[in-house]
Amino acid sequence: MCFTVKNCHITISFYFVAMLTILLLEDQSGTAFIGILAATLHETGHLVTMRAFGVKPSQIRFNPFGIDIIKSCCADHSYQHDALISLAGPGANAVAALLMCTFQNPATTCFILVNLIIALFNLLPIEPLDGGQALYSILCIKFSADQSAKIVAVISFLVVTPLAVFGFLILFHSPGNFSLLLACGYLIVLLVLKNGRYY
Repeated sequence: MCFTVKNCHITISFYFVAMLTILLLEDQSGTAFIGILAATLHETGHLVTMRAFGVKPSQIRFNPFGIDIIKSCCADHSYQHDALISLAGPGANAVAALLMCTFQNPATTCFILVNLIIALFNLLPIEPLDGGQALYSILCIKFSADQSAKIVAVISFLVVTPLAVFGFLILFHSPGNFSLLLACGYLIVLLVLKNGRYY
C-alpha cells in the first residue's frame, strides 16, 4: 500500500500488516499492544524532533524489520541535528517510562519495561539502530563520512559478535531461551539489509 501525505511517500508493506495482525491476535497479555504503543511513541519522537529542526520526511516505510523515516535530500545538513533526531526516539521512550513511574500497577509496570527495553535496544551503537546513526553523525563532525562509516561498521561488528556468542551460551544453559539469539539475528539482518543507511 502506497500513498502520499504532504509530499511524503508512505509505504506500508503487506508483511508489516501481517506481522502486526498475528502479534495482536496471538497476544493474550496485552504486551503486544503496549509494544505497538511504545513503538508509536518512539517514531513520534523522531518526527517531532525533525519538525522542530525544520526537516521534512520524504519517505516513511513500514516493513517487517521496523519503520524507516527518510528525510528529504534537500534538507539542511547538520550532523548535530541528525544526532538529536536519531536520539529523539529512544528519548521519547525514556521520558514516557519516567512519567509512568508515579503509577504503580501491572499495566504501567509493563509499559515502563517495554519502553525502557525499546530505548536501550535502539541506543546500541549498531549501524542501522538509532545509536549507530547518532554515533555516525557525531563522528562526522570530526571525521569524513567514509571514515565515520567505517568506524561505525567496526563498532557494530564488535557489539553484535559478543552478543551473539552470549545468546548461544544462554541457549546452551537454558534450552528454549531464544530471546537474545533472535535479537542478534534481527540485528545481523538489519546490518545486511540497511548497510550504509545514514542521514
